[in-house]
Amino acid sequence: MTKGGRKSRGVQSSETKLLPWRPFSDRPTGIWINETVALIKQTGQPELIKSLQRNPIPKDAKFWVLRHLITVDGTKRPDGDNCPCPVCTPNRFLTGSLVWYYELQFCAFIGNCCANDDVLAEAERERKWREKRDHEEDYLLAALPLVASKVTVLDSLKPVALEAVRAYRKIRNTLPQVHEQLRKMKQHHGGQMTLTEVIRDESQDNDDYFGPAGFKGRGKDGVETRDHTFGTFAGHIAVIRDYNPQKELETIHRSLMSVAANAYDQTALDFICGMDEKQRHAAVVILQDVEDSIVKFKARLQDLASFYSRENAEKFNRFFTHDLNSVYYRVEYTTTRGQPTLSFKKGASHYDLVRGSWAEKLEFDWPTK
Repeated sequence: MTKGGRKSRGVQSSETKLLPWRPFSDRPTGIWINETVALIKQTGQPELIKSLQRNPIPKDAKFWVLRHLITVDGTKRPDGDNCPCPVCTPNRFLTGSLVWYYELQFCAFIGNCCANDDVLAEAERERKWREKRDHEEDYLLAALPLVASKVTVLDSLKPVALEAVRAYRKIRNTLPQVHEQLRKMKQHHGGQMTLTEVIRDESQDNDDYFGPAGFKGRGKDGVETRDHTFGTFAGHIAVIRDYNPQKELETIHRSLMSVAANAYDQTALDFICGMDEKQRHAAVVILQDVEDSIVKFKARLQDLASFYSRENAEKFNRFFTHDLNSVYYRVEYTTTRGQPTLSFKKGASHYDLVRGSWAEKLEFDWPTK
């Protein structure tokens, strides 16, 4: 009590009758949170909601934020005042947070100013953690029921991957010099087929130079060069050092089963409830990586298929028949049993690179919902 018999602000008199509230021994459900937020906004009078704690609350009490930054329409306040805060004073705020006091086991609508920095920081960390948890659980609830159908798609792609790896290895093993030279074009010129002509070499005292052109070097070792380009070829995946779509497919299948191998005989909800935080997060990361990997798997197959084109054949023919190229082949575009074919010819030697029917099976449906 203060002088004159007046009560100190924020001090509860033993004679004051406490308002009722609903106890919450566990965190409230999302349904209750949504209904309460809607009621706060609809009425503009949180002090009339009986499930909330409306009696004075210790300022140092610990809480978790259920819903942050809820704004009350001031025109709905009966006297045009602000909402009362159970932590500090009446007529205090219009924007606050719905919180759960987990030790005191009740919920309240309080002003954002009514918590010290440590308590507010802890509450904000908990809110973000729960948002992350809810996001991960929602993701798994949507993703796990699709695992069986995704495995079926992966199994159907095994013959495609087998044919594709055979097509790639035929390019690499049948024409190793071609494969190596195109790989260098990819690495050093981004796939732009380029041959360099030396038009003056000062070290050889070349007096037949009639320049100008590119200049490299200095003094007696100076060299004048000119580049000849023949266009950029498609299908760069065909000339990398090693490409194995079979292995990619097996990795995707193994990742999928590492998460959901035991989920076939139980519901997704039961499976998720049996996970701890680390297992749940790891499962989400793995399943998201599977989604990225299947997109990459399909894109690389499509890139390989693009290697077998008429445009590539015409560019290759100009490139490999040029006088500056030490690797000589005539290249033609044909078809073999209806499949695009690149024919490389040199003298009596004849090598056909047939694309194969695997390239017609790349528009597969990957379950997403």
